[in-house]
Amino acid sequence: MKKHNLLLLLAMACFAGKSMAQEPCASTHMYNMYKQQHPEIATYEQQLTDETNRYYLKANKLDLNNFAAFRTTSEDTVYYNIPVVIHVMHNYGPELSYLNDNFIYATVALLNKVYSLQQDTSTVIPPFKQYVGKTNIRFHLATIDPNGNPTKGILHHATYLTYGGDDQVKMDLWSPENYYNIWFENYIGESSEPGSVILAYANFPSSAAAYPLNDGVIARYNCDSYLPYTIEHETGHYFNLLHPWNNNGTGMGAINMGCGDDDVDDTPPTTGHFSICPLYDTICDQNYFKTYPRASGVGDSLVNYPDTANVQNIMDYSSCTNMFTKGQVQRMYATLNSNIGYRDSLWSPNNMSITGALNPLPDLPPVTDFYVQDNNNLHAYFTFPGVALTFYSACWGDTVTGVTWNFPTTSATPVHTSTEPATSANNVTSSISNSFTDPGWVSLTVAATGNNSGTTTTTYPRAVFVANTSGVDATSYFEGFNNSDTAQWPTFNYYNNEFYWQLANVGYGDNSSMEYLGYDSRIVTNPTAGIYLYPATGTPKGDYDDLFSIPVKLDNAEFAGSCSLNYFFSGASRSANSLDLNDTLEIDYSINKSLTWTNLAKLTKTQIDNKGAVSTPYVPTSTSDWEQMSLNIPSAARTSYTVFRFRYRPSVAVGGAGTVASGIYSSGNNFYMDNVFFSPFPAGVSNVKLTGMDVAVAPNPTNGDAYVIIKDAANGVADIVVTDITGKLVYKTSQQLTGNETHILIPHSAIGVSGMYLVQATTGNQTQTRKLVVE
Repeated sequence: MKKHNLLLLLAMACFAGKSMAQEPCASTHMYNMYKQQHPEIATYEQQLTDETNRYYLKANKLDLNNFAAFRTTSEDTVYYNIPVVIHVMHNYGPELSYLNDNFIYATVALLNKVYSLQQDTSTVIPPFKQYVGKTNIRFHLATIDPNGNPTKGILHHATYLTYGGDDQVKMDLWSPENYYNIWFENYIGESSEPGSVILAYANFPSSAAAYPLNDGVIARYNCDSYLPYTIEHETGHYFNLLHPWNNNGTGMGAINMGCGDDDVDDTPPTTGHFSICPLYDTICDQNYFKTYPRASGVGDSLVNYPDTANVQNIMDYSSCTNMFTKGQVQRMYATLNSNIGYRDSLWSPNNMSITGALNPLPDLPPVTDFYVQDNNNLHAYFTFPGVALTFYSACWGDTVTGVTWNFPTTSATPVHTSTEPATSANNVTSSISNSFTDPGWVSLTVAATGNNSGTTTTTYPRAVFVANTSGVDATSYFEGFNNSDTAQWPTFNYYNNEFYWQLANVGYGDNSSMEYLGYDSRIVTNPTAGIYLYPATGTPKGDYDDLFSIPVKLDNAEFAGSCSLNYFFSGASRSANSLDLNDTLEIDYSINKSLTWTNLAKLTKTQIDNKGAVSTPYVPTSTSDWEQMSLNIPSAARTSYTVFRFRYRPSVAVGGAGTVASGIYSSGNNFYMDNVFFSPFPAGVSNVKLTGMDVAVAPNPTNGDAYVIIKDAANGVADIVVTDITGKLVYKTSQQLTGNETHILIPHSAIGVSGMYLVQATTGNQTQTRKLVVE
């Protein structure tokens, strides 16, 4: 079977039509997605293929007689030193403890071991003994960062994007011209699903040439526990190695979909292998050979390659991978000597100076970090007097030998200074429990001591927020976000990004309100062409930000019958596509000091977006831009100490006409909330003002209950008759008037059909009729 020459590096996406559980590497899939977005990749792909073929000739001294032999790399005198930076993208979960410094050092050490052929290759089967390749590629953690500061080549970043953020999690990319970037996250894409084992993917040089902002390798944090040599496999892709079955005839590039080839002659065609190790697989390789023309032009040179797949190749998925071939080494060298994808700049002498790759790792003081959990093991930065919280160290950047916690006397009971010893190198497990008495923000000072590198001390003035000791009387409470109580409504931007709650200088009837910044300023738009150019990183998908209310007292007699949480809101979207309107405002309440939270409402679409699509950052300009919202508070929530949590979740566009990619940019815009109060009646009812004897129906329009509001000093009886537009009676009731404002319920069950209704109210000898619109 004769091998065919390939012009393309990759075929179509390797996942189409197959279970992703059989594809631990997503590199081919991602590469084909990039090609759809950046057609110029095909040009770079062809250029690199041509350069690789020329390099093969040059490496073999233009002697076509020896073209297939490949020089033994152990004789090479050129070393390729590659500066590496490791990005630990975590949410203080298992990925953080797993990816300690010792693990990272071991990861780089294994890379060097494999690429310098120091791993055990004694089990390589005889047909491939002569083809085992050794590279002179050496990997070094950088000692100088892009700003010229000392570093150990390891970064920690807390982000919600650790959960399948993939390319979007690469927000802390260091220049791919100078550094080989490797990211670890909790899981890749949707690979948290049971049975899925997507472990990692890399960027090929040709896609990096077109779009360098994604360049590098990203992997599941515990990928090494699934298949051997995962990072080594992806690094092969980074240097332009393909899966051995790459062009398997299906156009898919997926495993077990036909015999395929990788444009390297000493890796015979194969269908690929997943978690198995049939050392001799001859399905695709019977009588496999390659012919090369002689330089003299007389006759051909024939090389009889092994008639079995190279199952032990690191670019396969088998359970016994442990080698590269000499041909693969030459292909990597060709890439390292090409400017396609900047691989040639990585190992230049100038770059060694810029990145400090050949310098010993410096002794640097640790970086302080911490997280807080409540008794439910949930992250908790909002708490209540007397509730114990546990503060955990997440310090990094050195072998941390101790952590000191210090809470000020004004906020903490007791004042607590504690130094906890490390239990293992690079993974200090210091923690401290504390409760607080004074309301407001708690300041915390953390001091982390490193091994022979000194101590770093950091003060966090807003470590946690402590709520008021008792609830305020809700019957008279009104929050316009312009008074002293506003400070008791804390906001939390958990991931320190551009989507968050803040006080705004615009409001309903005044110049103050609470705003959620949902406008995605990362997006570059061309309104004339109707094109959205998606940003490189930082999608808000998965983000959430909280606003907590002041504790309120809701067990008043006035609320015995019913109680509503009322407020005004004004909001817009970025996208006019209704499918994109996926932002949500989740309102929850707690009656037991955050031991549990119960959902009150999940508001979407027009419930938070009443102004439609606005292409610029939305700001309401008049009272007509605002609408009222009322949420019925169940009796179980009407306690003497109830707290409400307003959790805004920004979402992303789903894609469609005029978009380059889906699931990248925020489709939302800014949202405003103002004039929060509590009432026995919905907002539309509570805000009605009557003079003299009058009748009103509210809310109007309504999509639920409605109320007839009557003000009559005569203390008579009111008869209420509701008919539909045809005159059919739908509801009738009578009620004694109180002499002040009387609210008479028209239940939603009576007016459940959308349309126009007439409400007739008779008191004494007077009758008044009002229209009611039901949506």
